[in-house]
Amino acid sequence: MSAEKKVVGTVTPQQRDEIQGLFERRNSLKELFMIVDPKNTALYERVVADMSETQKKFDQWWSDRAKEYQWESAENGNWEIDFQTCEIFLVNHPCANCH
Repeated sequence: MSAEKKVVGTVTPQQRDEIQGLFERRNSLKELFMIVDPKNTALYERVVADMSETQKKFDQWWSDRAKEYQWESAENGNWEIDFQTCEIFLVNHPCANCH
């Protein structure tokens, strides 16, 4: 079974830019994490701390916008954004472990 996806709202271009910056930073840190040598303790710990802080900001952005706009949610769902249109989609997964 595939996930169902439907538009549940939009955000402002400024809000889109906020989450896009966090999204790109999170992805860059994931890439960096894969190449940093754990033996370089200072750098490794800095990347891990930055990843944690960025993830918190990312999650908080979604939580804040969901409250602000009263987006529909689902137990096995998550929200996604189309960076071009600023549309927010609810992606509802048919099973708990699918996403």
